[in-house]
Amino acid sequence: MMRGEWVAAAAAIIAYANILPNDFCYDDVPIVQFNDLVNEPGQWLSIWTTDYWSQSRDASPDRDLLYRPLAVTSYRVVRTIAGPHPLAQHALNVLLHAVVAALVVRLCRRIGLSEMVSLAAGLLFAVHPIHSEVVAGVVGRADILAAMGVLLALLSHHRSMPAVSRSAMFVWRVAAALSVFVAMGAKENGVCVLPLIALWDALQTKSPSNSGRYPAWWSWGTLRRLLYLVLPTAGYFALRYYALEGHLYQRPALTKTINVLVDAPPWQHVLGVLQLWGMYWAKTFWPSVLCVNYSINAVRLATNPLDPHVLLGLLVTVGLIIAAAIAWRKNVRTFALLAAAVVVSYAPTANAFVLVRVFFAERVWYLPSVFACVLIAIVVLRILRWRIGKAIGIALLFVLAVRGWVRNTEWRNNGTLYAAAYRDHPDAVGCLQLYGQWLADHGAYDEAVDLLNRAIEIDLGYTDAHRILGQAHLRAGQWPLAVHHLQLADMQVPGHPPTVAALERAGIEVSRIEQGELSRLLKAAEERKGVESEVAVIRKMREMGMVREALDRLRAGDSYFSSSAAWQSEYAVTLVYLNDLDRAIDRYRRAIDLAPNDVQRMVELAMLLLERRKGNDLNEAWELSTQASRLAPDAPHVLICRAELLALHGDLRGAAAAYQEAMRGLPSESEQRRAIEQRAKALGN
Repeated sequence: MMRGEWVAAAAAIIAYANILPNDFCYDDVPIVQFNDLVNEPGQWLSIWTTDYWSQSRDASPDRDLLYRPLAVTSYRVVRTIAGPHPLAQHALNVLLHAVVAALVVRLCRRIGLSEMVSLAAGLLFAVHPIHSEVVAGVVGRADILAAMGVLLALLSHHRSMPAVSRSAMFVWRVAAALSVFVAMGAKENGVCVLPLIALWDALQTKSPSNSGRYPAWWSWGTLRRLLYLVLPTAGYFALRYYALEGHLYQRPALTKTINVLVDAPPWQHVLGVLQLWGMYWAKTFWPSVLCVNYSINAVRLATNPLDPHVLLGLLVTVGLIIAAAIAWRKNVRTFALLAAAVVVSYAPTANAFVLVRVFFAERVWYLPSVFACVLIAIVVLRILRWRIGKAIGIALLFVLAVRGWVRNTEWRNNGTLYAAAYRDHPDAVGCLQLYGQWLADHGAYDEAVDLLNRAIEIDLGYTDAHRILGQAHLRAGQWPLAVHHLQLADMQVPGHPPTVAALERAGIEVSRIEQGELSRLLKAAEERKGVESEVAVIRKMREMGMVREALDRLRAGDSYFSSSAAWQSEYAVTLVYLNDLDRAIDRYRRAIDLAPNDVQRMVELAMLLLERRKGNDLNEAWELSTQASRLAPDAPHVLICRAELLALHGDLRGAAAAYQEAMRGLPSESEQRRAIEQRAKALGN
């Protein structure tokens, strides 16, 4: 490496040296610290034939479909050589980040930029605090390896083009092919290496009249030059298809807690994509708040084109297009290449075409920021040409490095990391869950319960929050509450072994306390043989965690009580607890046929149809809510159902008005009012 590369690498090491004493944090715990693929012998082949989250298969059947074998292999290699302590894992992250910073300098030099611009770009990339979210977390190595693979592929392809011999060209293209495989095998967004190489080839190739050995970029020779990329690409996708059991791409995000763009109407989706783009650029220039989790209430989806981040995203887009066009007309291909590279490297995570499992996360910006830093260096150095300008530039780099050091200390352990997330976003559902879980694990029961309850108020279907809250209540001896939340968690994700075990334990304790009451209800049901007494038994069984026993009793009594709307309704509720939505919906329909003016059942069925969303479900839900609105126009649960459907149809004003109407008359401190307020906030800004 030349001097510029060494300086950038040294700056990267200094900027991130204080992560070395840190513990495993956040996703490091399941993916590195307690992952059998990393820690158990004989797992080398399994790393390449299973998905990234395969260890959580039972807990999360709808888990991220990710395939990152090279990242997992690197965790495994370090674990084998250096043992289980996180120091070696962190040290490798710092060293790899330093290599990427050096490659940024080399890239700049290869595209003809000056030594000063190259060094400035490398230093900016090396010390920028936004990269703490990648370097400080061991699992951030996936992003680092992907960026390194992309840069090595571009540089190797560049070296192959003017090669003086076929053997030299072959060596460099083999190196480029291997680098392409590294980029994709480290993280999914590494697939952008393919269009980036095509761009690099097209924009950096000169015509024969202007250059000696470079072929024309518009000839058939271009296709032949890029044909070698087929082999690493086919190999990667074949392995991915096998490991993901017949899938090639990420399943869509499920709820707004995962991605706030879920259920957004098309016009708001467009605004959201621009907003997201603007948010990354805003963090690049003003990284004052960095967070490990951006969920509902940490991010509010834009509802107006005048949203600051939407405007910034639009301004950057227009600016890049105009600047690239001007540069192209002036035959300055470098700027056009870099502008296109930022967009191409960001596109896989842009949520523009397919919703991914995250709306915003600073780690996503690691690869695009390579090219963004180069663009910024070009522009800034044109402005700061004088000596005082250089002093200002050095001061800014120092400030960025200090900000990064402060952020690195927040990654000390999960306690400091989650406390910082909660400090910065005290109403965000993900931050509430993470910090609540840490508090529960460390004995702070009252605080943990408060935070987790607030998370559930925001997202009633937040499985992790219900699961953690149930475990917290179990440890505190609050058996009925433990059963309630563990049942909800098991309803949403059936069969999770720790949840099932905890539910059985809590159920035993509740049965011990409530057995007398259950016996009394059973005796009454035997004597009266009526629907009301049977329904009371079934409800008590569900409260005690005896859901399957309740279902058995429903089956046994179905021939006697099937003509009762109350019976069909209880049957439906029990099936919902067992996550059998299809049969539950069928039972709700029977109940409504038997009692066509029951508003409560209409709303419950409409909400189930909203959750299932098959065939004509949404139209049926709309008809049910319309009918319920005619019968009980001021009922809060009817207004909430109506608001959810209006939001889904893009009428955010109507949805907000319905939520406001639902809150009217409710006490300001009531849990129901707070839950409705949180649902209204989830609509966006």
